[in-house]
Amino acid sequence: MNKKDLNALRDAAKAGATWKDLAAIIGVTDRTLRRWREETEEEEDFPEGYFDGVEDGERRPAPDDAAEIIAAIHAGRAEGRQELIETIRQQAAEQNDLRTLLALLKRMDNMDK
Repeated sequence: MNKKDLNALRDAAKAGATWKDLAAIIGVTDRTLRRWREETEEEEDFPEGYFDGVEDGERRPAPDDAAEIIAAIHAGRAEGRQELIETIRQQAAEQNDLRTLLALLKRMDNMDK
């Protein structure tokens, strides 16, 4: 996956795309992306030969790519959260409509699903 693709993935995550949407962008199933996330977060790397003998190997990134993909998604999520927090703070300071604040909080909660 090249730098441009990773930036697009990061932007999608920042905008609040679900894990299922992000998996579709990459071209894998959400189950595969979830497995990469779990394994990357647990071990920070894949064991040698992890993808040996896997069907449809061309569609699955190499282990290094999987770690980069997860890192880009997490970075995008963090940026999106920070923007939402700043928006909420600004609106709270201006005493805007409570419904808007609650909608933003709900969006932030849904970003991890």
